[in-house]
Amino acid sequence: MPSTLSSTLAPLVFPGQARPVQDDAPAPELRYHRCPWCGSATGRAALLCPICGSPELIERTSGGTGTVHRLMTPRHRGFGEIETQCLVVLDEGFTIQASLDDVLPGTVPEGTRVRLADEGDARHLPIFRACA
Repeated sequence: MPSTLSSTLAPLVFPGQARPVQDDAPAPELRYHRCPWCGSATGRAALLCPICGSPELIERTSGGTGTVHRLMTPRHRGFGEIETQCLVVLDEGFTIQASLDDVLPGTVPEGTRVRLADEGDARHLPIFRACA
């Protein structure tokens, strides 16, 4: 007798194992501001353009891809010992401080292409992963 019950059960996921991706899960977004006067982009929350001083900043959504510009060493207790922090230059033209996921410190060369994996939370940095 064929079992129809197995097709309705969700797959088992053990701790430490990759979780299946949900199709309806929202993709991570990274917001930035672009100045309509000078065209500069900034990833910081700002009231005025840091280049020309215009108050007319437009909020945009980044594509989430960029290049590792510089690796950094965390110097305070708020971050884990094995976390790799870096500066990422995004394709839209602005630089942000970020955390790299699934890498050991010092194993990612500068110039590596990365993609946004998670926005992080209010007290932590955005998380990026190396592109394949």
